Formats: sequence, structure tokens, C-alpha cells
Amino acid sequence: MSTDLDTVRSYNTVAAEYAAEAAAMPEWVATEIDAFVTGLGGSGRVLEIGSGGGRDALALEKRGMSVRRTDIAKGFVELLRENGFDADLLDPLTEDLADPQRPGTPYDGIWACACLIHVAREDFGTVLGRLAEATRTGGRLHASVREGEGEDVSTHGSAAAPRRYVETYWREFALRSALTDAGWIVSEIRLCVGKPHDRWLSVRASRA
Repeated sequence: MSTDLDTVRSYNTVAAEYAAEAAAMPEWVATEIDAFVTGLGGSGRVLEIGSGGGRDALALEKRGMSVRRTDIAKGFVELLRENGFDADLLDPLTEDLADPQRPGTPYDGIWACACLIHVAREDFGTVLGRLAEATRTGGRLHASVREGEGEDVSTHGSAAAPRRYVETYWREFALRSALTDAGWIVSEIRLCVGKPHDRWLSVRASRA
């Protein structure tokens, strides 16, 4: 994706630390996983965008899904492979999304939790459209982005190991419009709150 290079470098540098920090499943994410799996009837092949440390993929697999793990950050891909999982370095804006394990067969669903916040606004519709093209008719999408206006840069870490993340925020109307234009039928956009003041718009949609 057209992700700021400092953002990718930040994830590469602290992949293991970030995975440990994110290991606990937020309640709202667990709820979305249950809804996503139910919508797919308890089975299917899923393309995960932004796998990170692999928390969500494990939860999906425990519920019967087959997951292709991908991330734009090499640090996460290497971490997943070290832990015994197949994982692919993948930029959903520019690279082929086809499943190497099932050539010519579209995915049943796309799981993109808390990662598309790093896609530039001008590229967001393109990414959503490419994900739609890779998904069968009626296939499911989960995507979640931070609720708000404009863009921002969040900084974390220390002077020795700084983290800099560029994030794009969305309001529900604009998000719904972008999804519809990209070929998704939106069934629901839920406002979910993680940590205090950490507000997410969580999308439940299907392929038109």
C-alpha cells in the first residue's frame, strides 16, 4: 500500500515487541471475528492484510478458517515465519493478490483489521477495489479504521528506538461511500472503542 516508509520501518524495527503488546485480543475484535466467521458459514479461505504478529489469524483458524497471512512489513513476515507459519510480504496497492495455493480461485473473505489506517486517502479506494476483485461474489470483508478527521502522525517508543506511524482517519459517511464505490455491499459499520479515546469504525460488508 502507499504506506509512509517511516511507518513500515517502525514496524520492521519493533515487530516482536509490537506483537507482544498486541497479543491480548480486544473484545470488539473478538466480536468481529465471530461475526465474520458466521457470515462465511464457519469455513473458507481468507486473505489477511496486515497480519502483524498473527493474533487474528490464529483466532480465525481456531474457528475453521484457512488464512493466508500477509504483511507489508518484512519484520512481521519474518517473525511469523520464525514462529512456524507461512507468510507473504505483500503490498495490496501494487502487488498480485491471487492466492498461490489456489491459482484462479478467489478468496471467500478478506480480513483487514486495524491496518488500512496506514493507507493514504487517495489510495484507499484503489486498495478496497483490488480486495473486492480478489474476492468471490458474496464473500465477506472485515476492515477497521480509526474514526476521525484528516490525517495524523503518532509517535511512540524511545529516542533509541523511535516509532512514527502515519494514519488516515475516516467518518462513517465517507467510509461507506468508498466501500460502495469499490464494489462492496455494506451491511453495517459499527463504532467500537478500544482504549480510552481509541475509536474504530468496524466494517461488515460483502462482495457485490
